[in-house]
Amino acid sequence: MEKKAWEILSEILKKEVNSSNFSLLHISIKLGIDKITLQNYLNGEFNGPEIYIKHHLKKLKDFLDIEEDLVSLYLEGKGETKNEVVEKKKIAKKKSLKYLAPYLVLSVLSLFLFLASLFLFLRVLNSPLVSVRSIDSSIEINGEVVKEAKLNEGEYYVKGPALFTKIDNKVKRILMDEYRVVIKWEK
Repeated sequence: MEKKAWEILSEILKKEVNSSNFSLLHISIKLGIDKITLQNYLNGEFNGPEIYIKHHLKKLKDFLDIEEDLVSLYLEGKGETKNEVVEKKKIAKKKSLKYLAPYLVLSVLSLFLFLASLFLFLRVLNSPLVSVRSIDSSIEINGEVVKEAKLNEGEYYVKGPALFTKIDNKVKRILMDEYRVVIKWEK
């Protein structure tokens, strides 16, 4: 099995640090590189901003007098990990596509429910609170003779018997000759 570039890089760093007479702490203090970061490099973990990693590798190359081009190995390993990341994204995309259908169904269903509720709301908003229909031939509402009328909030003077149908479809029959009707919202 072929070793990856970052594995080779970490092995070179381990070999050179172990063969030097310096401890990891001494190298860390001398080069101004965090000890944990150095330990990560020795473990093959090159996470972080590229500019810092390149700078650290150049310092390590000069300090430990390493012949191999550490930055090139780092960049090669970064290319390998980019390919791995691309492959992982492709696999994740394929997995996400199988879950796409339920989301689409739920989205269409929620859109349908929203439109239905909007339609019902507008229907209720535009419908009158009370419909009045004459029992006899006609009735008079506020001096106007009509057979049928739609009433919203307000006060009305009615002459003649009529059927009142509320917005909730409850029907009330009034057989008086003259009366006052007050329509208002209540809590």
